[in-house]
Amino acid sequence: MNQQPTSAHIAQRYGGGSARGRSVFLGIGAVIVAALVGWFVWAVWLHSHPKVGSSMESWELQGPNAVKVTVDVHIYDAAAHPTCVLLAYAEDHSTVGEHSFTPISGRQTITVRTEREATSIDWRGCTAKGQQDPQ
Repeated sequence: MNQQPTSAHIAQRYGGGSARGRSVFLGIGAVIVAALVGWFVWAVWLHSHPKVGSSMESWELQGPNAVKVTVDVHIYDAAAHPTCVLLAYAEDHSTVGEHSFTPISGRQTITVRTEREATSIDWRGCTAKGQQDPQ
């Protein structure tokens, strides 16, 4: 006679897990999942609410030793004290000018002195206290 084993028979034969052990495992898993969800929400909020944001609108060569750059900066936190950085490069990709400044909120034009004629501008963006990634 071939009889299908029941759950009780299998648990008796091989041993069953304790309910307490299963509860501890589920509790630890829930804490880990909650921590990961909390970290994800924090990271999304941090990157979606910058203290300062910026973009380069245009640049124009002002001769062999100067470049005029127009940027748009938005300061969302007045206490942030942001700093913006831009680099000027020559045709051989060497840095021929660098300018770091404290911006005002809004559109502004900056003249950057260069060692020789620049062929491209690298707008690095603006950082602030508590915001290390340039925006």
